[in-house]
Amino acid sequence: MPRVAKKHLPFDEWPPEDRVVWARTFESDVFDEDNKTAHLATPTIVGHRTAYARYLGFLTQYDPERLACAPHDRIDVDSMRAFDAHLREACRATSVASLLHTLRLTLGFLFPAQDWSWLKTAAKHIAAGAVPRGDAARGVTSAQLYTVGVALMTTAEEELASSGDVTLQTALLYRDGLIIALTALVAPRRRTLTAFTTERHLVKTGECWLLDIPVADTKTRRALEYPLPDAFSQHISRYLSRFRDVVLGAKDHDGLWPSLRGRPMAGGSINDMVRRRTKDALGFPVNLHRFRLAAGNFWSIADPANVRGVKDLLGHSSFDTTQKHYIGAQSRLAGRVLAKLL
Repeated sequence: MPRVAKKHLPFDEWPPEDRVVWARTFESDVFDEDNKTAHLATPTIVGHRTAYARYLGFLTQYDPERLACAPHDRIDVDSMRAFDAHLREACRATSVASLLHTLRLTLGFLFPAQDWSWLKTAAKHIAAGAVPRGDAARGVTSAQLYTVGVALMTTAEEELASSGDVTLQTALLYRDGLIIALTALVAPRRRTLTAFTTERHLVKTGECWLLDIPVADTKTRRALEYPLPDAFSQHISRYLSRFRDVVLGAKDHDGLWPSLRGRPMAGGSINDMVRRRTKDALGFPVNLHRFRLAAGNFWSIADPANVRGVKDLLGHSSFDTTQKHYIGAQSRLAGRVLAKLL
């Protein structure tokens, strides 16, 4: 059987020069004064490595002669033009622009003496010419998603009141509702949400709960703290006392979201569940990352004067990131309102 070409070239198959420069750039001692990547979180470094591996995979399959060149010499406009055409065969223009943007940042770290501004310009042109895909989830707000979560928990409580006993399906219904409502409330990243435990992340003060997220569980390496409202704290208490331990194996670990496999839910499983539940309730699926956009949507509409607070809610180190990626819906939603009035 012929060998199937890999889209992403595995690290151990990279040219030796590339592996050396990668190690020197991304794996050097944090005490090295020349280390320009020490501030990057592990998922970010993985993203850089994936983008570079994708380009090396393309060269291996379609332009192997370039691999004989020095790493910084093999990348030019002609090569990137061919790579762009290759990517467009399977990816939307927005995805191509995103990958090229990440690759440009990667190259800047690997070969800082080179000028990569031309690649930044190309990525911007591709992004500007991309036709957005229709996406109903882009206009959803945190308020709508919070309502979905509360509705699921309310249904579970009604089933409990009717039967007098917590079944597995009722427990899962309450768990799923709590996940959706909590994510709508504080908009954590998927990795952070998945890491939540009953012991390290939940702190009770009186009758209320505090969500305490340590540096190790955040992308920006900043500790986050969210006092949870009284009404929501009651949901947390009810979940821990009546529903969580009904899930088989939940008592054997401290993961906040137990799965049917006797261990905490994985990020992919949580995302699949959220998409399924939101599609049932709203008519369209909303993935976990869209909850962060929903927070920007809600805040920019409900309290535009203090919209900079979204930065702290989402755990961003700069408001520029918040403004660029998460506060883009106000004009679009205002246009819908006007259209409806007309």
